[in-house]
Amino acid sequence: MEIRCKKGDCTYNTGCSCAAKHVDIDKNTAECKTYNCDPVKHNIVIENGNIFDVADQMVAKNTNNVPLDCDATSCLYNNDKKCVANGITVTDDIKDQDTACCVTYIKK
Repeated sequence: MEIRCKKGDCTYNTGCSCAAKHVDIDKNTAECKTYNCDPVKHNIVIENGNIFDVADQMVAKNTNNVPLDCDATSCLYNNDKKCVANGITVTDDIKDQDTACCVTYIKK
């Protein structure tokens, strides 16, 4: 499963790819609970914009079998609290820039 991350200040973000060993999505908000703000990356993003937005061909792809737990039981891709999508994308929550949100979420 490819896990793309547009949270440039996340500890696990490596070239727009998630390097976490486990990803967990919240049931009510589809928030990525694995997101962890790296203060150094955060300051770079604040000063320079999101430098991690690069061309697709330059993006590292995470195709490892990373466990993706999803408590969002109302999501189309949720199968017994596991995500069955081919891949997900995590980005800023439009309501709260300090959190990360799964934008692959589709309500059943």
